[in-house]
Amino acid sequence: MRVLVTGIDGFVGSHLAEFLLGVDGVEVFGTVLASGAGPHIRGIAEHLRLEEADIRNAERVLKVFREVRPDRVIHLAAQPFVPDSVRDPTSTLQVNIFGTVSVLEAARRTGEDRGSPPSVLVVSSGEVYGTVAPRCQPITEESPLKPQNPYAASKASTELIAQSYRISYGLEVLIARPFNHAGPRQSPSFVTSEFGRRFAEIASGRSQPRLRVGNIEAQRDFTDVRDVVRAYWALFDQRSAESVFNVCSGRAYEIREVITLYEEITGIGVEIVRGEEKSRPYDTVLFVGSNERLRLATGWSPVVPFRDTLRDVFLYWRGETMQGL
Repeated sequence: MRVLVTGIDGFVGSHLAEFLLGVDGVEVFGTVLASGAGPHIRGIAEHLRLEEADIRNAERVLKVFREVRPDRVIHLAAQPFVPDSVRDPTSTLQVNIFGTVSVLEAARRTGEDRGSPPSVLVVSSGEVYGTVAPRCQPITEESPLKPQNPYAASKASTELIAQSYRISYGLEVLIARPFNHAGPRQSPSFVTSEFGRRFAEIASGRSQPRLRVGNIEAQRDFTDVRDVVRAYWALFDQRSAESVFNVCSGRAYEIREVITLYEEITGIGVEIVRGEEKSRPYDTVLFVGSNERLRLATGWSPVVPFRDTLRDVFLYWRGETMQGL
């Protein structure tokens, strides 16, 4: 079986590549924006087939599909950071929306070439739900979509486009809505990775034991990225008529709890300093999802304890920090 992962050299893509290499009978192909293997996949690059492609270039994406002839496609390539979308909405909309159209159209046209199109998993985001009243949580797939920033709007748009390809062309399209996920190699733009890097810098003596934070009372649903990629793969064999699935742990953690866990893991106590620049107007107080539909359809459940996730994030950044000394 041939599996094509767009954005395979990103945070999630690299973990997905590692997972797929352990699946019997799977050949792993991936698109990268620049030629060569990025740092996240350099250690496994010899086991992958990499294709350089900007997903906004529909002609190039189609050529990749025709060369690879994938059986399954996991579409990860995107601009993933909400603040970046607020600063530059045009770029986010171009990458996320037009890039997804390129992938779906390539799947459709290669299906016409060979008689059967590949199955496509389009990765959306829990951000499409926007602000949801606490009484209406955990959030299910039936909750209305109320995107409140350009990133969320782009993901909601890709879902509608994906559904149109499913209905109009009979393309086998599934949609995953991951909530917050965490793990080694994640950009420090995201809170668990940012804190992990800061604690690593403190542990190495490069920084004072002080942490600048935003709203640490906010509660978020975190899932280990290694559990997330297992869920993506399981969805291809899901046993329901549904096409949209939350990918989440079903449990909320206060950001304050994340700091406390890092303190316990590292043995380092930190001074917490509030920073206005860390506050975001689109943040919600509570954001927790239901994974019931996913569990019933696939038997999936998260297995990596959150404490272990944070430990691995810290150890990753500790290694990166030590290399810089």
